[in-house]
Amino acid sequence: MVKLFSEILGKEVEVPERPSRIVSLSPAITETLYLLGAEDRVVGVSFFCDKPPEVSKKPRVGAYLNINYQLLQKLSPDLVLVTTGAQRDKISELESKGYVVYPIPLPVSMYGILDNIIVTGIVVGELPRARDLASSLVSKFISLKGALKGVKLYYEIDLGGPVSVGAHSYIGDAFDFLGAEHPFSMSRIPYIVNPDADAIKSFDPDVVVYEQKLGENATPEKVARRLASRGLDSLRAVKENHIVILDYDSLAHYGPSFFSALNDMVEKVLRVIKRG
Repeated sequence: MVKLFSEILGKEVEVPERPSRIVSLSPAITETLYLLGAEDRVVGVSFFCDKPPEVSKKPRVGAYLNINYQLLQKLSPDLVLVTTGAQRDKISELESKGYVVYPIPLPVSMYGILDNIIVTGIVVGELPRARDLASSLVSKFISLKGALKGVKLYYEIDLGGPVSVGAHSYIGDAFDFLGAEHPFSMSRIPYIVNPDADAIKSFDPDVVVYEQKLGENATPEKVARRLASRGLDSLRAVKENHIVILDYDSLAHYGPSFFSALNDMVEKVLRVIKRG
C-alpha cells in the first residue's frame, strides 16, 4: 500500500501500490484509465461512461449521485475513483462503507485536464504513461492557440434547461485560449444557468455553438427555433444560420478526448463563418 495525499480531502489516502480492481464513477477518469492501458484493471464504471466504446462491456455501478451498492460489493473494488462537484458528498458515503476512495477534481482550465491525467496516473501506478499521454495532448492544443481570434461565440448546452459557461470553467478557458470572445467570460463561476437573454442579445455573437444532450437529434433549424422561443431570433448568428452543432458529451467531457472535440469545434466554426 502507498499513502497519497489528497488536497480535496485534506488527508492521506492509503491505496494499493498497483490497484487491480478499479471502479470509476467519472467518464473522464474512465477514458483516462483506458488510454493509460489500465482497462483490464477496471471492473466497473458509471452509466455515463461511454469513452472509449469498449467501456460498454463493463458493469455499470451507478450514476453521478446514485450507486448500486449491491453490485459494488460483488465487484469488490480495491479503489473507487470519483470526481468532485456533484459527487463530493458520495466520498464520505463510500468511505463509511469501507471503500478506498480517491477524488480527482473538476478542472477549471484546459491545463487542469492535463493535471488530472497525471494525478490519475500516480494513483493507479501508471505515471510514465500518464506523462506521455499529457505530453501528446499538449502538442494537439498548442496548435489551436488563437485559432478563433476575434470570433464572438455563444456556447450552450441543454442540462434540463439552457446552460452556458463562465470564466471558472475549462470550456471558458478553452475559448479564451482560442482567442474567441463569449458573453460570460468575466463571470467568475463555472456555469451560467438560464443565461440572460438581454446579455446574449447585447453580445450578439457571430456564431452559436450548441452541444447536444444524450439522444438528441439537433439541427441548426431546431436550435434557431429554440433560441427564438426565448426572444433570441434577432441574433446575427441566428439570422445568418451560423449555428454549429456538437455531438453529445464533446466539450462537456473533460477527459483526454476534449482536445479532439475542441479541434472539431474550431473546424466547424471556421467552416460556418467562411460560408458567410
